[in-house]
This record gives sequence, structure tokens and C-alpha cells, in this order.
Amino acid sequence: MNWEIFLGSFAGALIEFVEILGVVIVVGKVAGWHNALLGAAGGIGLTAIASLVLGKSLTLIPLDLLKIAAGGFLIAFGQKWTRSVVRYYGGILKPKDDEDEQLKQQLQEEVSSGWNYLAIVTTFKSALLESLEVAIAIVALGVTAGKWLDAIAGAGSAGVGLLGFAFLLRHPINQIPVKLMKFFAAMLLMGFGIYWLGEGLDFHWYTGSLAMLWLPLVWGMLMAIAALILRVGLQKEEAIS
Repeated sequence: MNWEIFLGSFAGALIEFVEILGVVIVVGKVAGWHNALLGAAGGIGLTAIASLVLGKSLTLIPLDLLKIAAGGFLIAFGQKWTRSVVRYYGGILKPKDDEDEQLKQQLQEEVSSGWNYLAIVTTFKSALLESLEVAIAIVALGVTAGKWLDAIAGAGSAGVGLLGFAFLLRHPINQIPVKLMKFFAAMLLMGFGIYWLGEGLDFHWYTGSLAMLWLPLVWGMLMAIAALILRVGLQKEEAIS
């Protein structure tokens, strides 16, 4: 067992599965869990089938290019959530610009006692995208050392472990604010994204793989500082007016 490959795959997959879980919770609360779970299962299943069909051909892609692509994907979505979360906690995000509120309103408008097409499509797209990133991470790590089983085992353990955790703590998790979940998700997305992008560009981190631990923490501190600056600025403007 190559523990570096296993843990790298485990950590990368866990982040993506947490994102899927966050969307499923939001949709499930509003439109019913059967709609949310069906869409998520469909997205993950499609990725699994595509990976089985195309998996070997993906090994022809240069490793550094895979790392850059994986890092770019993570950063692309991480920066989007970072802006949303910072604006929300900074007090400047208007309800009409809040994607979570827009999604809730759309779902509530179309909610019924049966199947909800919008809800299914929403979780399907999220699960498809995030599970695709998991597949890319598995390929990148598997090619690195030829340890495909270790990479797959790491991702599989993350998925099974998160499912068990979510089931056991389903009631407390249901009470966690979506924005708080996105705050931590943005930390991890940007931290890991920056790490993999640096690896792909042949940047040597001084602390090695430990950078995967402190990069998310640093990004979280920067988000908190940015939100605080916005909040203070808003309070000053209100005081003047």
C-alpha cells in the first residue's frame, strides 16, 4: 500500500464528495430527498461508466498536464465560492445575487409531491462535475506511481466514509448553514487547487506534501480577513449616512 497515493486520493475525493453532499442537502431540504439522491446517483454513475470506458486512454495524457487541469478545476470553482462566501459574511451580498437563495426559490416554485425535474438536474450536474474531478485525481495519482488500486481505494474509502458519517449524523448535518459548509469547501478547493497547480508547473513546495494542510488554512484566514474588512467598511458607510 502506497500511503501517499492513498491519502492524496482520499483527501481529493473527500472534498468533492463533500461538495456533492452540500448540494444534495440544499436540494433535499426543499424538493425532497428522493429527487436529490436520484440526481446525484445518476451523475456519479455516468462518471463511473465513462471512467471505465476511457480510463486507459487517459493515461496517455502527460502527468503535469493532468495536475494543471485538476488544479485549474479546483481553483475555478473555489474562487467562485470564495467570492460568494466573502460577500455574504462581509454583509454586501444581496438576496437577488445569492445563488443559494435563487436555487431555493426556483425549487420551491416547482416543488410538488412527486418528482421534481429541476431538483434532479441540479444534483445530477453537481455530482457529474465533482465526480469527474475525482476521476481526474485518481488518474493523476494512479499514473504517478502506477498504483491504481491505491488511488481507487483512497477515493472509495472517502465516499463510503462520508456516506456513513452523513447517515449517522444526518440530523446535526441538516442544521449546518449552507454558507458555513461552502466556507470550508472553498478553503479546501483553493488550497488543494493551488497545490496541484504548483505541482503541475513544477513548483517545489518547501514543506512538500504538507502544503496540502496549511494552504487551505491560509486561504481560510484570507477569506475571514477579507470578509471582516468588507463588514467594517459597510458599518462605516452606514454610520456616515
